[in-house]
Amino acid sequence: MKKQLIMLLISILCFTANAQYDTLLNFAGTTNGSNPWADLLFDGTYLYGTTAAGGTSNMGVVFKIKPDGTDYTKLLDFAGSINGSQPRSSLIYDGTFLYGTTLQGGVNDMGVIFRIKPDGSNYLKLLDFSGSSNGKLPQGSLVSDGAFLYGMTIQGGTNDLGVIFKIKSDGTSFLKLFDFDGTASGSNPYGSVITDGTFLYGLTYYGGANGMGTVFKIKLDGTGYSKLLDFAGTSNGSGPIGSLISDGTFLYGMTSTGGTSNYGVVFKIKPNGTGYLTLLDFDNSSGDQPNGSLLYDGTYLYGMARLGGVNSLGVIFKIRPDGTGFLRMYDFDGTNGCEPFGSLVTDGTFLYGMSYQGGTSNYGVLFKEALATGIVENEAEKTDVSVYNNPFSKQLTFSLSDNEPTTVSLYNFLGQQVLQQTFTNSTTLNTAQLADGIYFYELRSNKGTMKTGKVVKQ
Repeated sequence: MKKQLIMLLISILCFTANAQYDTLLNFAGTTNGSNPWADLLFDGTYLYGTTAAGGTSNMGVVFKIKPDGTDYTKLLDFAGSINGSQPRSSLIYDGTFLYGTTLQGGVNDMGVIFRIKPDGSNYLKLLDFSGSSNGKLPQGSLVSDGAFLYGMTIQGGTNDLGVIFKIKSDGTSFLKLFDFDGTASGSNPYGSVITDGTFLYGLTYYGGANGMGTVFKIKLDGTGYSKLLDFAGTSNGSGPIGSLISDGTFLYGMTSTGGTSNYGVVFKIKPNGTGYLTLLDFDNSSGDQPNGSLLYDGTYLYGMARLGGVNSLGVIFKIRPDGTGFLRMYDFDGTNGCEPFGSLVTDGTFLYGMSYQGGTSNYGVLFKEALATGIVENEAEKTDVSVYNNPFSKQLTFSLSDNEPTTVSLYNFLGQQVLQQTFTNSTTLNTAQLADGIYFYELRSNKGTMKTGKVVKQ
């Protein structure tokens, strides 16, 4: 009887968890793409993404779809030398154009930078990568500071170990900022850089003192390179494939291998290279080979591992920034997708992502998973907080009922901090430079987190 009761409880719990997951799209190859490798982009209305294969030429597509799974539209079929092939990077949006890269294709079959409008019109190839002069094989996404787009390539450059570059959004003023050289600076970056307005921060998969990758920073003009950490395997991870995110105090990331069990780690480190801490050692049960980046909602870090979990086909998980509260939220089983390579995005209610394989045709799926904790007001603090101009355009105002010194941080859907300001009583953020979409804020005083929430720019 006791055994039957336990099995019944497990069934109820499994049903409850699975009820929160929904497959929105099964990729099918020629018609809508296959094998997505990157993250989704959410503009408040549509999710935009790429697939590494499928489409008319089996070289990948650009697509959009509504968060309820309706209105799928294929915006572009990649075709090789003409416009690129095998995109493995996520798209970014400046309010007019979507920007991205392809791993291969273009004139030299070394990848391209492109832009396209959200309706699929006005495609323009901004750059053909060519090897030693400007890099080759870009896998990470682009990031914008409002003036330039910044990115990295896996190979190419002077040492054929990858480069950091910048280029204007019209395709002019390309500049190679840095050539990776192996032991001294790292090599073969597979992810993206992020910026705080002064420095670019990133990861390399190989290189560094132990040949296991590095954490680095470099100024926007290409000067001031600094290696913040050498990955060393068991002690702190190895082979990071994704990108960093920031909460304004720490940088957070994952490695695909290394750690106690050699299944990868979740870590944090300060932007000056101090304060490194392993938050989680993956152990196959919790996940194996996390390949993407983390997402921060002000309370939890969310991520995916490509393998591991109950079915060894990948998991969705969450963990607090101090390393506590780990929870395996979902286990992929093949039918619902498997091997997620990318990262998650959120609209404040659901997490959205893609898997590389699995689904009806085994070409991958696009899914949503209920955000169990959500972005909700923290009732622990009694200070009244008011948020004005939401949805906002050029300004966003926060007002408090007391004069407690408070810091407000604003994050984009990737968990990257885009604004931060310390104030007492009230403050108005200048948001004119931000792209349209969903943002998350956190208000924190010496007493702790006062409130977190979701705001929309439109």
